[in-house]
Amino acid sequence: MKKLIILIVTIAVCIGICINLRGNRRETTFKKVYDSFDQIDYSFAISAFGKTRDSRVMDYIDISTFDELKNKSKIIADVEFISRRQLYGVIETRVKVKKLYKGHCDKTITIYEAGFVGENYNAVVIIQSKPLMNNKNRYLVFLQESIPENGRYYTFVNTILGSYPRSNDMKKIVVNEKDGEAIVKKKDLDDVELVQVHYSKETIEGEEKQDSEGIYNKTLSLYETFKKKALSEYQ
Repeated sequence: MKKLIILIVTIAVCIGICINLRGNRRETTFKKVYDSFDQIDYSFAISAFGKTRDSRVMDYIDISTFDELKNKSKIIADVEFISRRQLYGVIETRVKVKKLYKGHCDKTITIYEAGFVGENYNAVVIIQSKPLMNNKNRYLVFLQESIPENGRYYTFVNTILGSYPRSNDMKKIVVNEKDGEAIVKKKDLDDVELVQVHYSKETIEGEEKQDSEGIYNKTLSLYETFKKKALSEYQ
């Protein structure tokens, strides 16, 4: 009996150690890593548009009309932030679905947000023109299903036009990209919902890059109108 108790205790201790080690891996402790940086790099925001779309954001769609946004969306819903982690270079944001306007999904789903943190960077890299979702807002989101296709994993249809905070008045900031970086202090993102990057001539050199910049700027110009339509139609 004594040996059995010792065995059970030993197993419990081993399990506890394994859980602790797993919980402290970089992949599962996004908040700890995110909090260690005091700045955000938006230099890759253009990468989600046009012919030069980055392989990490291939799932996103260039949108030109509000009807197109609605039609391309598998899910349209109000959601609230629960938690976030980075797993294998992908930011996974868990949200609670508060109200569903289109489609069918679980009450809790994961949205892949375009960005990552890494050891070789001096900032959190965000491949979109928005701050990451937070617990201060409820969001109206336009989503497409992602892998695995089981009703629980989604991406925004578009990195700019795929989400709208319910509680914020629009506050936009402009950042100038220089030497491949478009850095914003994390503290300067309070109450910001749109980050517009002005790219240097060197960065957008070439016809395809100029095409991507044109689509990017056009999409940014649609944001305010789309937000008004979205919040009016989905109340």
